[in-house]
Formats: sequence, structure tokens, C-alpha cells
Amino acid sequence: MVWNIIGYVLYAGLPPVGMYEVKFSSLFRMATDACSDTGCDASHHVWPAMLTVWLGVPIVLLSTLVVMIVQSFRGKVVVGWPLAGLVAFGIVFVVARDVVLH
Repeated sequence: MVWNIIGYVLYAGLPPVGMYEVKFSSLFRMATDACSDTGCDASHHVWPAMLTVWLGVPIVLLSTLVVMIVQSFRGKVVVGWPLAGLVAFGIVFVVARDVVLH
């Protein structure tokens, strides 16, 4: 029971981290500034990359919370799920930056 309380306290730190990731994704616009040639213009990738983060963060937050609640009702320990959510934030950012943006 104490581990679940610790897990939910750790989960309370995920929304601020997600908000920081969403704000940081606005810097994706600068990824195309160094390219002055029209042949290497990748500005059409910026909005899809930002939307990937903007949609990925709430999905991670909601799915982590749902899994934690379900596992709590089943009597399982949920202290590891906030860490899984943090890793999922990293995956969302890497996918947006490396796959969608470039």
C-alpha cells in the first residue's frame, strides 16, 4: 500500500515533465533555420513533429494513469509505472525529433 502511494506521488511529477516536453517541442521550428537552400527545406515536417509530441504526451499521461488505477484495484504495486511513463515521454520525443522531423 505504501508503494502505491509513492507511485501516485511520483505520477504527480509526470504532468509538469510532460508540459516541459510540450514547450520544448516548440523549438523544433529552429531545426530548419540553418537551411537556407530551398532544396533542403524541411519546414513541412515541423508541425507533424510538434503534433506528435502534443498528442503523445496526453496519451502517455492518460494510459499511465489508467494502468496504475487498474493495477491498484488488482492489488499490484504501481511504483514502477511513473518511471515507465517517463521512458514513454522520451520515446515520444525521440520519435518526433528523429523520425518525423528529419
